[in-house]
Amino acid sequence: MGSLSGNLSQDRIVDGLGDFLIASNLAQSRAQEAEELKAKVAKLEEEMSLNAKTFTNRETAMYVEMASLRQTEKDAKKALQDKSQEAVQLEAKILPLRTNVIELKGLVEEMTEKMARMEERATQREVLLGQVEGELTENVESFKKTEEELTNDTVDAYGKGFQDAITQFACVHPEVDLIAFGEFKCVVDGQLVMRE
Repeated sequence: MGSLSGNLSQDRIVDGLGDFLIASNLAQSRAQEAEELKAKVAKLEEEMSLNAKTFTNRETAMYVEMASLRQTEKDAKKALQDKSQEAVQLEAKILPLRTNVIELKGLVEEMTEKMARMEERATQREVLLGQVEGELTENVESFKKTEEELTNDTVDAYGKGFQDAITQFACVHPEVDLIAFGEFKCVVDGQLVMRE
C-alpha cells in the first residue's frame, strides 16, 4: 500500500507538474499574446495618432476651404446683387427706349402708308403726265401745222397785198418803172436788196 500511495503521490506530482507546465506554457503564451497585444495597441495608438493628426489637418483644411467657399459665396451674392441693381438701372434706361421704339414703329407704319399713297399718286400722275404729254405732242403738231398754214396764208396775203399796192401805185403813176420792186426785197443803206 505504501507503494501505491507513493505512486499516487508521484502521479499527483506528475499531474501537478503537468498542470504547472501547462499553466506555465499558458501563462507564457498569454504573456506573449499580451506583449503582442501591447505592440498592436501601441501600433494602433500610433496609427490613431497619425489618423488624428491627418483628421485634424484635413479638418483644418476643410474649415479653411469652407471659409473660402463662404467668402466666395458672399462675394458671388454681392456680385449678383450688384448685377441685379445694374439690371434694374439698365431696365430703367431701356424702358424709355422701348417706348421710343414703339412710337418709331408707329411712325414708320404711318410713313409707310403715306409712301404707299404717294407712290399710288405718283403712278396716277405719271399716267396723267403721259396723257398730257400725248395731248401736248398732238397740240404742238397741230400748232406747227396751224403756224405753217398761217405763215403760208400770211405770205400769200402779204404777196397779194404787195401786188395790190404795186398795181395801185402803177395806176396812179403809170410813168414809173416798178420792175425793180419785189415782195422779197428790202432797203439797206439806201439801196434795194433781196431779203436774207
